[in-house]
Amino acid sequence: MPPDRSSSLSVLLLDPRRHRSHRYLHSIAEAPDISLVGCARDLTQAYNSTEHEHPDLVLLAEEVTRLGNFPMYAAMLAALEIDCIVIAAGHRAAPGPFSSATDAEIDRAGGLGPFLAARCGLRRMAAPTGPISGRATGWKTVVIGASTGGVEALIRVLSDYPETGPPTLIVQHISANFLPGLAQRLDRHCAATVRPAAASDTLAPGLVLLAPGNDRHLSVVAPGNRCRLTPGAPVSGHRPSVDVLFHSAAALGPDAVGVLLTGMGRDGAEGLAAMRRAGSWTIGQDEASSTVYGMPRAAHQMGAVAQQLSITRIGSALLSAAAQSTERSRHG
Repeated sequence: MPPDRSSSLSVLLLDPRRHRSHRYLHSIAEAPDISLVGCARDLTQAYNSTEHEHPDLVLLAEEVTRLGNFPMYAAMLAALEIDCIVIAAGHRAAPGPFSSATDAEIDRAGGLGPFLAARCGLRRMAAPTGPISGRATGWKTVVIGASTGGVEALIRVLSDYPETGPPTLIVQHISANFLPGLAQRLDRHCAATVRPAAASDTLAPGLVLLAPGNDRHLSVVAPGNRCRLTPGAPVSGHRPSVDVLFHSAAALGPDAVGVLLTGMGRDGAEGLAAMRRAGSWTIGQDEASSTVYGMPRAAHQMGAVAQQLSITRIGSALLSAAAQSTERSRHG
């Protein structure tokens, strides 16, 4: 019988240690929102299962990453845009470009099933029966890009959010060392929850996710119910790139709202233009309130900005746009 793919998250497990994989399999089986599509013991099995099943997420033991042919498998995951979590033994997270977890973290969560449910946001969802679009949550998906001067601008925008505001993804150009502190600072100023994104996070009202670190790009997966973190070269001079996030959101069409805030350069301009062409509502920060009127200027000059506003008005404007019906947004 084919696996049940109506669940929120389909998972492939790659672990050569039989006793540990059995423990994980039992825990996943008890999680109603997770569908196990395969259990591989080596990379050959993993190649075949990944190609055939195309899971949302691959869980793999840290020792697999040290095999000589693992880079080829990692390239396959990147090409197929499949998220990955490396499970490390003990208490120390695995190094490398992928998200990681430890046996200790998983045990504290009560097993792999509960760990994944919490990590990927499944507990926020009420008995899903299929993919959840932005309209099903009552909000469109909001994507925001910022660079120089963006921290204060984001504080001003997010301070307008209600506790159950629109699901939001943010790329802020910032050193990875400062990202945890930024997330905590924004969370203090926002009634919704603000935190760094994790692999296969499920988007939900009241959740604002920041691109984590400088080693992966953040994107949204249509129909807008999940985010994705993928390694890759810098785009528009940056990793994470605002353009990557905005181009992915363009696939949502009228069910997305794009916002480009203060920043140097032009990262995000092309992506915002793609969003506007796809029917998304787009907002740009004006010159007077921008610390550096670079990114929003580039977007405005190429016709990507539907609404140019002072930073003091952007929060309420994006909430209004995110709450509008698709039909209304099409007609402005």
